[in-house]
Amino acid sequence: MKNIVLRRRIAVRCWNVIGTVAEAKKRPELMPILLRARERNRTSAEDVAEHLFFEHKSRRVVAERMLRIALNYGLLQQDEQWFVLTDAGFAALNSEQIFIPERGSWTIWACDDPLLGYPILRVDRWREPTALDDVQQGKRKEADARKFFKVPRTLREVTGRIASPSCGTGGFLRVDEFDDKAEEVESGDDLKIVWNIGERKLRLEGSLRGASVSTILEAPDFTSEDVWLQLLEAEGLSPQWDCSRRALLVSFEETNERERELLRRDLAIKTPELSDFGKFDALTIRDVSIHANTARDAGLWADWRLRARLCDYATHDRFDTWIKEATDPFANFQISIPSRADLAKHAWTQRNDRPSPMAWYLGAAEDWSL
Repeated sequence: MKNIVLRRRIAVRCWNVIGTVAEAKKRPELMPILLRARERNRTSAEDVAEHLFFEHKSRRVVAERMLRIALNYGLLQQDEQWFVLTDAGFAALNSEQIFIPERGSWTIWACDDPLLGYPILRVDRWREPTALDDVQQGKRKEADARKFFKVPRTLREVTGRIASPSCGTGGFLRVDEFDDKAEEVESGDDLKIVWNIGERKLRLEGSLRGASVSTILEAPDFTSEDVWLQLLEAEGLSPQWDCSRRALLVSFEETNERERELLRRDLAIKTPELSDFGKFDALTIRDVSIHANTARDAGLWADWRLRARLCDYATHDRFDTWIKEATDPFANFQISIPSRADLAKHAWTQRNDRPSPMAWYLGAAEDWSL
């Protein structure tokens, strides 16, 4: 289960939109005013001028301007001459960052994959081309053919949320509003989600806007056991999983020599799917424990493991060790193992013109009472 790594390519869409986006920035000149409002539960131009600028008359105009800026940023709200902190103002004091709203044209890359906690991947400023630009670049026909659609749900639902786009510069932003129309543009981006279940790590890898992307995301609170059981169910293998042994129950005939010896197999999952997170690329899970499904399978398996060890003279001590190695994995079954004498007799009767090495190893040890 610790070897499970799920991958899939995500569908990135890109739009040009007009709206207001607020970016988090340092504005140290506003912090004292917010602190003053918090200390007194409210403040005013006279209060700021007197206690922060130390001159309630000559500095009143400056104080009013600073309060208006904080009001426009949504950090304060006004009740007659008084200004009180909003939730955004309290958040600004805690984070020491202020969200500065800017109305303009934006290019937004987004994806509504359920593994992404925030669907917006990147936000860039975008300049709407003028008619002169189109003529000079010979793109008049392309400009005439531009199509605009209703702003998609993916963008509408992020309004008011504060987050850091996973392919952005690392800063936080807040989408305040978008106009009704958006222009979808081609996105040649190639991004893939890589979810290491055992390590509880989630990454976004690939390229966006021609730049390499390798971003650590917050992994879902899913245990390896939860994921493993869902993968088995998707592959139709749930009835074969033994939770007590933590092994896949299989018949002897469907195993190869490596699996019979190691009691492990590399399990191919062709259609991995999780109920909350959708489908992923096919994968192979290394070294999954396997166990005999029935007593018959256990007997055939133990017999094969014993014969595979007959590669030297089968002295009493060696033979006892080989029997233990052959049967111990199937201690929960009643297994009948032939004696050394029976094996020697059978191997000798099955000889051709030349006895096999196994016949010699068994027969010699039996004849000489080794």
